[in-house]
Amino acid sequence: MSRAFTVAAWLALAAIVLAPITYVTFWPLDTSFWPSVMSGALSTAAALVAGVPIALWIDRHIKSREDAESGKEERKRELELLELLKEELQFSLNGLDRRAAEFIEIQPLKSDLWGAIASSGKVNLIRSHRLLNRIASAYYVVDIVRDIERRAYIALRGPTVTFNNGQTALQQIWADARRFDGLLRASIEEAILDIDADMAALPAV
Repeated sequence: MSRAFTVAAWLALAAIVLAPITYVTFWPLDTSFWPSVMSGALSTAAALVAGVPIALWIDRHIKSREDAESGKEERKRELELLELLKEELQFSLNGLDRRAAEFIEIQPLKSDLWGAIASSGKVNLIRSHRLLNRIASAYYVVDIVRDIERRAYIALRGPTVTFNNGQTALQQIWADARRFDGLLRASIEEAILDIDADMAALPAV
């Protein structure tokens, strides 16, 4: 925009300078021509020369304000997204305590929000690649445990199968899921800590 405006302004200035030359070439002159033409041409040229830097400064100022407003909006959306992801991870973290206390927990771990964000391409709102990797790693473990527990829920409603060790299919599958509890807890806690740190470091909106 600034480049186009500059070219147009200088073309207009050239046209003003060339206009009297063209007029002199094709039309007879009287004694009052040169003073009036030169006065008008010089005043117009001075106005253009002075106006170009001012117009460019105004254009840069407007663009800078637009960029600042856009940056504020992006930061606001990132903060909202991180807050929602933190709540979802905290929900799964709280569910780990119930899983340790009970034989089987019916309420599954939660990763629906993360799946929706990933499928919609909104993960690019998270500007820190390190934080994005930490969150994705936590949800990777969440999804592994969710899948194992889903199989346990199916076994719970299906026919009871007992193996040679005396355990049922449900017990074995649920025990497999619990092998990931330490990794799951550590991954979620690290992700939440990094989310908190990143949110604290973001400029205020």
